[in-house]
Amino acid sequence: MMRTIVLGILLVFVHILESTLFEYIRIGGIGPNFMIMIIVSFALLRGSKEGMLIGLVAGLLYDISFGLHIGPTMITYMLIGYTCGKFNKNFYRENFIIPFICTLISSLFYSMVNIMALVLRGTLNFGYFIKSVMIPELIYTITLSLIVYQIAYSINEKIEERERDSRNMF
Repeated sequence: MMRTIVLGILLVFVHILESTLFEYIRIGGIGPNFMIMIIVSFALLRGSKEGMLIGLVAGLLYDISFGLHIGPTMITYMLIGYTCGKFNKNFYRENFIIPFICTLISSLFYSMVNIMALVLRGTLNFGYFIKSVMIPELIYTITLSLIVYQIAYSINEKIEERERDSRNMF
């Protein structure tokens, strides 16, 4: 219960920051995708089911706030959370290489989904999108992912410690 509340508050908080204060850390109009960083971090720490649920909530928040339709970002984020969560069992939590690689691949996947959506709408300037949007966002996201993973790791450790303490009350 505690975990659900903390992660829910974290997602809403990051969503609000991403659409307000984080606008000021954009470079050339491009900002990092903090939601992907959060989804990947907690999916790796908590597993595929929780990763998928975190992706669902994060995508729903995005689709409700910014999307033309409810569902596309939600499904994309759910797939990212589920897939990254599969590495939970074979993953040394203090290792920062796997979160970095998963964030890189997830960000690429998210950009590819956006490319497909723009192609279907017929509004894509492919070269411009790759050079001016996709690559800078990818670099920005993976650079900050190590910091976000450390924060997520600390939050997860505190949640697990509280859960252990509440189970050992008697």
